[in-house]
Amino acid sequence: MARAVKPERKAELLSAIQDYLMDKTLAELTFRSLADGLGISSYVLVYHFGNREQLVNEIIRSIESRLDSMRSTDVRDIDQDAWRSYLMESWRWTMAERNRHLARLEFEATAQDIVAASPRGTAQDHFRMLHEKARDWLVVQGIRPEFADTDARLFTSTFYGLQFDFVVMNQPEEATKAFELMVSVFFSNLEHRLATDGQHV
Repeated sequence: MARAVKPERKAELLSAIQDYLMDKTLAELTFRSLADGLGISSYVLVYHFGNREQLVNEIIRSIESRLDSMRSTDVRDIDQDAWRSYLMESWRWTMAERNRHLARLEFEATAQDIVAASPRGTAQDHFRMLHEKARDWLVVQGIRPEFADTDARLFTSTFYGLQFDFVVMNQPEEATKAFELMVSVFFSNLEHRLATDGQHV
């Protein structure tokens, strides 16, 4: 009977693997190169992650876990100030140089997933989750569902697009100014929708 994998050891390894990948791509990742880079045996990686595909899945799942708090949040409990704070906190996470490279790996995995024989689908799931949370939140604010769906898609696409901007261009100040403008436009549009439709909560 196989020994149980210690969760804390696995978490430590994932953190070390992410550090190792700061200047590398997922495409070039192998158990041998990773083991050599971390100074461990390939057996340790096989023991904790099984095979390369499972390892990559764990890496991406670890990066995407930052969205877990949003997934478990009831939008009815989020007022406008809390929503704005969440957006800015998410953006500040992206602005850290280490997290820029984690986002780069996430985008790389997403591009690979599109043509994979057995796609993970997590990128689509997270895009859909953020879109639906934003849509449902707008509806709670008093926006008609048909408007809320379109506004939420624009918001979600812009949110991811500005992350991609920072990953590609590495211009944090410029990207942050654009993000702050996007947030301002989002709330201005909310006020405009409410004022013209007369559907105040």
